[in-house]
Amino acid sequence: MIDLKSVLNSQHQQITPINRTNPASRLVSAITIMDNIAVEQWLRGGEIVLVGSHTLPNDQNKLKELLSQLKINQACCLIIKHVVPFTANQEFLIHFSEKIDLPVFQLATNVTYLELMNDVNTMLFKDRQSVRLAELDLNHLLKTDHPHDSDFDYISSLKNIDLYKQQVCVMQFVLMTQSSPDKRLRDLFALTTQLQSVFDVFIHNGLLLSHFILPTSTGANVVLFTSEGISYEDTKARYSQVTSQIRIPHKALYIGLSNLHPAKQLHESYQEAVFSIKIAKIFNQQNQVTSFNTIALWSLINSSLQSKKSELLSQEIQGIFKSSEMFDTLAAYFQNNESIKETSRQLYTHPNTVRYRLKEITTRTGLDYRKTDDKFRLYVAVIIQTLKQGKH
Repeated sequence: MIDLKSVLNSQHQQITPINRTNPASRLVSAITIMDNIAVEQWLRGGEIVLVGSHTLPNDQNKLKELLSQLKINQACCLIIKHVVPFTANQEFLIHFSEKIDLPVFQLATNVTYLELMNDVNTMLFKDRQSVRLAELDLNHLLKTDHPHDSDFDYISSLKNIDLYKQQVCVMQFVLMTQSSPDKRLRDLFALTTQLQSVFDVFIHNGLLLSHFILPTSTGANVVLFTSEGISYEDTKARYSQVTSQIRIPHKALYIGLSNLHPAKQLHESYQEAVFSIKIAKIFNQQNQVTSFNTIALWSLINSSLQSKKSELLSQEIQGIFKSSEMFDTLAAYFQNNESIKETSRQLYTHPNTVRYRLKEITTRTGLDYRKTDDKFRLYVAVIIQTLKQGKH
């Protein structure tokens, strides 16, 4: 998407600010004329809203409500053309719009709505063509095992960087619940806008080379390019901060993060992010980063399950897991790093009850939860059972 600053730069003196708000990092999705003040019925997010001064309410409370609704529904900015004098409420408009951080501008009287809309729509059309081509290339790269250097040519030209020489990771963001179509559009725009702003700051601070945000029907995939020499721990610590900067009203997010890979292994990064989301959903890990590096063993076991080459669960273990009480106890035991005290606290039961159940598992399976080899087999069994349950 284009940003508001680009539009202002292209219009020179035709649009002048009325209030003191920063136009940076505000994405533009469309430009439209406000012919009625029920903006919540037609705003989708990111619109430049054009209005004649005669359309604005004279009543201060109604004007306040209008400005608030423009902000709540994520209008990019308001541009006013003075058709009739608008002085009574101008001071209030300036003060309140600054308070809610809504950019307001004045359109020169010699410029028509049609002229401005044509200019902005031309910019949007060119940008959408460019973005669409980039999305096609990136979606191809996300799904192909053996890309060529030339597959990166177009996206590299957009960023003026040889991206195929860099490192890459993928973050996947998925809205936990889905809304009505109109509300979902607003949520997705809010997510995209905030991600754009966050990662632009990363680039500005030299923490990231480049990024691409690919919207999906349920969230977004973010492809992040970094230079060589960046460690995984740096990456995880850096991108874990993103969760505190993304706010979608009344919505929770699942967030998956891949490992760092050479750019030509973008497909692998994508698969890791997808699997991380799967685990985040199983454990309902909301608004926190689920990193593939911490669940790599789960992925390995999942691959074995998919291949169906071996039966990893013995009959004895399967019998134990028919009891949800036994399975929940063993799963909680491993989740709490084998602490019986913390396990009992999570299960709201006495530590001796946990000990009894663990001994019962040993008796019925022949696997001692205190011995390394047996412990590993039990842990693998818990992973398999959890993955199976996650499919339902």
